[in-house]
Amino acid sequence: MHSEEFQYRSKDNLNLYARVWTPEGDVRGVVALVHGLGEYGGRYVDIGHSFVDRGYAFVAGDLRGHGMSEGRRAFAARLDDFMDDLDQYCDEVRARFPGKPLFLYGFSMGSTLSAAYLVRRHPRLAGAMLCSGGFVMPEASAAAMGKVKALRHLVPTMAVNNGMGATRDKVCHDVTVLDAYDADPLVYKKITVGLAAVIGEANAEALARAAEIQAPLLVMHGEDDVIALPEGSKRLAAGASGDVTLKLWPGLYHFIHHEPDGAKERVLAFAADWLDAHVKS
Repeated sequence: MHSEEFQYRSKDNLNLYARVWTPEGDVRGVVALVHGLGEYGGRYVDIGHSFVDRGYAFVAGDLRGHGMSEGRRAFAARLDDFMDDLDQYCDEVRARFPGKPLFLYGFSMGSTLSAAYLVRRHPRLAGAMLCSGGFVMPEASAAAMGKVKALRHLVPTMAVNNGMGATRDKVCHDVTVLDAYDADPLVYKKITVGLAAVIGEANAEALARAAEIQAPLLVMHGEDDVIALPEGSKRLAAGASGDVTLKLWPGLYHFIHHEPDGAKERVLAFAADWLDAHVKS
């Protein structure tokens, strides 16, 4: 396996950072990560390796305001800032792997942004895997979103705790994963009002326009997820047309690709099998 890093400039001149892992032999296709809130691509090493072992390159970029990328922490002024970044990200990946089928792997907030990207930009992709998307949020989160809309234009950069701490024991069954998340200095534990509003906008638009998605979809969710409700993934999959696979995982929490006792291996193997079925020989 080979590893490298690259940087590129956003449309508004931020420096954005990405890691790449590639197999030793022929590259069958490329999986480009769109990560969750507050985290970054470096947290996906094991996940990336699982795809590399199946012959796929894995690109783990840090979104603006996250990880090693520039930008105010956990902030975006508008949804199209992320859409522009994803256009540039995909172009950079295609340039490094010309002619190879490109898939997105979105997790949590990354699923929301990826779904919005599919309906807003109709990118040239071989498919997208959307995991633990927050298309339908718990009641308390939904209530908070109403306040966010009111504050968006008053204090968009105001940062508040992202709420993960209060539900820590329901995020993942593996305590070592939670401890690593808490201890990681590159994981930002807050969210700005502006970014929260952007996420809410993306959630609503993805569900309302799901029928416009043109790329093949794999939608996965843990049935015991209380951070982002599985009902959202069900609704997205039901609303999409064409090639859509919905996979619900009984007993799993939000971090489906980190769950212990063989669960993460089953989740990632299912995703790789789906990739295999969507890569033209």
